[in-house]
Amino acid sequence: MPLQEVERQLAELAGAMPELLQHNQGVEFWIEFMDRADAIRNRVSLDQFDWVTERIYEVLAAYGISTPSRWILAAAASAH
Repeated sequence: MPLQEVERQLAELAGAMPELLQHNQGVEFWIEFMDRADAIRNRVSLDQFDWVTERIYEVLAAYGISTPSRWILAAAASAH
C-alpha cells in the first residue's frame, strides 16, 4: 500500500477514536479497534509492518490507552 494511503488510513483510525470510545466499552472497544488496526496492518508490506504498528500504538497513547500487549501483560501480572 502506498505511504500516502497508509497515512490516510491511520488518520481515519485516529479520527474514529472518540466515537469508538464513546460507543464501545471494554472488550467491545478492543474488538472494534483491533479489527480496524488489523485491516491497516494486513495491507502493508513487511518492511512497513513495525512502523505501522508503532503508529497504531501512538493512536492509543494519544488517548492514554496502553497497547494491547501491555494491557494483557499488566492483567496477567496483577493476577499473580
